[in-house]
Parts: sequence; C-alpha cells; structure tokens
Amino acid sequence: MLAPECEERGITVQNTITEDIPSVEADSDRITQVLLNLLDNARRHTNPGGTITVGAELREDHVQVSVSDTGVGIDPKDLPHIFERFYRADRSRAAITGGSGLGLSIVKAIISAHSGKVWAESTPGHGTQIVFTLPLANQPQPAIPQKKVIPASNYKG
Repeated sequence: MLAPECEERGITVQNTITEDIPSVEADSDRITQVLLNLLDNARRHTNPGGTITVGAELREDHVQVSVSDTGVGIDPKDLPHIFERFYRADRSRAAITGGSGLGLSIVKAIISAHSGKVWAESTPGHGTQIVFTLPLANQPQPAIPQKKVIPASNYKG
C-alpha cells in the first residue's frame, strides 16, 4: 500500500523491530490502523531520498514503538497541538501533502483506549519521531467498573 509510493519517491523504509519483542495487549486491527496512519504521515512529510524507520523496544511493563522520518520536522510551537482533531501544522502545505488533520487524533484515541501513551519528538529540517506505548500481554489492566445488578425479583412495580 505505502511501499510503491515510497519506492517511487526513493524513500527507504527500515523495520528495526527484532523478533524477541514480547506480545502486547492490543486489538491488532486498530494497531495496524495506527501504524498505517503514522507511516502515511511519515511518507507525506519525507523528502525524496529520505528514510522512514519503524522500531520497537521492550520497557519495564510495556513495549515502546516508534515511527521516525527524515522529513521536514514540526515547528516547536505546533508540536503540543498535533494530536488535536483537524490540526494542521503547516496549512500552506495542506494542498501539496494532503491529509485531513484527523490521523494523529485517531492515533491518540486508539492508543489511549489501549492504556498506552503517545507523543512526538521533532527537529525542524531533520525529521519527526512519533512514539507510542502498549502494555505487555497478561499485565493487570485497570478494572472496568461494573454496573450493580439488581435481581428482577426485587422489582416492586
């Protein structure tokens, strides 16, 4: 899906994820959506001949995944807002690069729903790295509050 477009523009995509990364507690379809959004952003904002790198590292109780590019980077004043709905860091490039400004807000919502965190690091002119965390499989997760069940026999209608 993204590979032909990257190849056409001379963008190298590197996968540095090793096989020893443990399983995480996640909906694989939603995490695929996260990765596709991040890779598409990286592709759109990386100049021809650049590089996109996908990596993952085991941390104490989670896996930390990153998508980095050697693209244009994000201005520090825009960085705190990039996960907001419809936010476009460089509106003048919108017609050129495309996108709706929803991708990163969707990423944040999906990662938050998985009890993870997401953030960005960027240097204008050198590129951006989006990082997210996912809890390891079989780790205690926050309990979902249960509704109190009242037996129908107690109903006095």
